[in-house]
Amino acid sequence: MLPNKNQESETMAKVTVNGKVLEWAREIRGLTLDDAAERLGIPSSDLLGYESGATKPLVSLLRKMSAKYRINFSSLLMPEPLPPTKRPTDHRRRFGRKRLSLETLVAIEQINEALEAFDDISSDIRSIVPRLKIGTAKLTDNPAEVAAHERKRFDVSIMEQRGWNGLAGARRKWREHIEDRGVFTYMMSLPYKELSGFSILHDDLAAICVNDSEPTEGAKIFTLFHEYCHLLLRNAGISDNNDKTRVERFCNQFAASFLIPRGDLMDAISRCVGGVDTPYEFSDTHVKQLAGWFRVSNRAIALRLEKTGLAPVGFYAKRTAPWDIPNPPKPVPVDSKRQVSAVRIHLKRIGHLHASTVLEAVKRNAINSLDASELFGMQLRPNTVKSIEAALE
Repeated sequence: MLPNKNQESETMAKVTVNGKVLEWAREIRGLTLDDAAERLGIPSSDLLGYESGATKPLVSLLRKMSAKYRINFSSLLMPEPLPPTKRPTDHRRRFGRKRLSLETLVAIEQINEALEAFDDISSDIRSIVPRLKIGTAKLTDNPAEVAAHERKRFDVSIMEQRGWNGLAGARRKWREHIEDRGVFTYMMSLPYKELSGFSILHDDLAAICVNDSEPTEGAKIFTLFHEYCHLLLRNAGISDNNDKTRVERFCNQFAASFLIPRGDLMDAISRCVGGVDTPYEFSDTHVKQLAGWFRVSNRAIALRLEKTGLAPVGFYAKRTAPWDIPNPPKPVPVDSKRQVSAVRIHLKRIGHLHASTVLEAVKRNAINSLDASELFGMQLRPNTVKSIEAALE
């Protein structure tokens, strides 16, 4: 189909823009000049010309830039760039401090904007947005003691934990319990070897984002509580669960202690392994049995065994390399009844607390349907709202 005259004129129309705004848009997405030019399919010298103001871009290029940078088209037309925003503290060490990808930067921006919107809603009608109900911790504290205290606040017994339906069921249940503490949780597919997750504190609002590309459900559970500990420390940021920095070590020990209380671990060893002299070199089979007992990852068990002195020093680093390798996803037939609806897929991404808060804000006229659609990430038609409400029950 040939383009009509209006489409042709728009494609050929040149726009007067501030080149510094185009440069700002590229830089907030963490793109070098060459990276961005490659995404846009133009020479780097051409892009430099647009950013320097020497050349006016076509409307079609700006639209492409908007799509490739994942930024609003109107933002490219601003008279001046916005002031730089402070990024979360970077705690990563495990895979090195790789440059944050566009996908991760967009995820951080989206969650920040959601918290800002919830803050605005809260200033109008406080009861719509749940209050944050978490404790506090300091790096001078004992992480196991902090974990025991928080475990009491959650009021989840080991018998209840063991009764959950596998690791996927445990991940869903723990996520519900964290959201009950007023913490917004998100699961977004981000580059695996870039980060495990991140946490954000915005005044008295908090959010955790777990990388949904983590290799196992057990790894995602561990990251949930690792990031929860960052919130307790009031030291939010970007994490890879490394054991090289003081903050990350503390959060790792907290997560392992929370999920695997020492007394219950001793009982499980007695049942699964029998009487052993410690420190004991547990086999892969033993570790997997214990991980299944607590509905956690092999890595979490290995870390807990070493930190409690039940396994020798170096056990975690030596034994975890071949563990937690993801199984390839099984293809699902297109006509399968097991296919997950778009609403449920999106709810996994943004979390029930986020979705229910948005719906409540609409019902109480705190935001309009357009704002709600933007916050939800999809158009909220009446039938969509009904599907969301049904999924939240």
